[in-house]
Amino acid sequence: MLQSFRADYHVHTRRSDGRASARDMVAAARRAGLEEVALTDHGPRNIGVGVNAAGVFLRLKREVATWESPGIRVLVGAEANIVGLNGEIDIPAAVYRQLDLLLVGLHPYVLPWDWPAARDLVLANQLQGRSRRWRARAVEANTRALMAALEKHPVFCLTHPGLGMPVDIEPLARACARAGTLWEVNTGHLYQRPEELARAARWGVRFVVNSDAHQPATVGRLEEGWQLLRAAGIPPEQVINLRH
Repeated sequence: MLQSFRADYHVHTRRSDGRASARDMVAAARRAGLEEVALTDHGPRNIGVGVNAAGVFLRLKREVATWESPGIRVLVGAEANIVGLNGEIDIPAAVYRQLDLLLVGLHPYVLPWDWPAARDLVLANQLQGRSRRWRARAVEANTRALMAALEKHPVFCLTHPGLGMPVDIEPLARACARAGTLWEVNTGHLYQRPEELARAARWGVRFVVNSDAHQPATVGRLEEGWQLLRAAGIPPEQVINLRH
């Protein structure tokens, strides 16, 4: 059964590592029949792909406010990077409070907050395939940092949880449910398995299917995410951007 989506809340532009302008990505969302799209570029401490400075997000928000966008609501947010073990992110509160939504995720190549973060969030994840000890260290650090971020910041959704940087699904899902933070099903990477999504769903977490689009052609391509959720036995009412 095909399922229609009304929104895509994770889209990148040329301001970070996307390949098109913000206007082009919005036009693609309109062609895809979406009612809402969120422009969510990478935070500045994502090495090589982040925005130049956090102020870029505020400039984009001011720019979007001048547009006429008939038929679609354009949101401006950020995909902040976890840079510290205690939930530190690379978007200041003074900035994200002026945005429409805050996404938070783990990325392998970031400028860390301090040496413990460099060891446990960067090095441990680079070495987690070498031994059980390093993998256990990475899982503990990744999960701890994400859970701390949920306590400190108003996180709309966790982006691609577990992608290349393993997490402990159950406690993280419980933390998301408590905080009201969405669990992303990411169709740009399609790395998730139904059994993993089912484990998260048991704790009452809600889901959002996002494209993580870096080019217009993939904005709003979300159906494969619904197929994963259906295989996991997750009902439509647990997915916030489905059309019901």
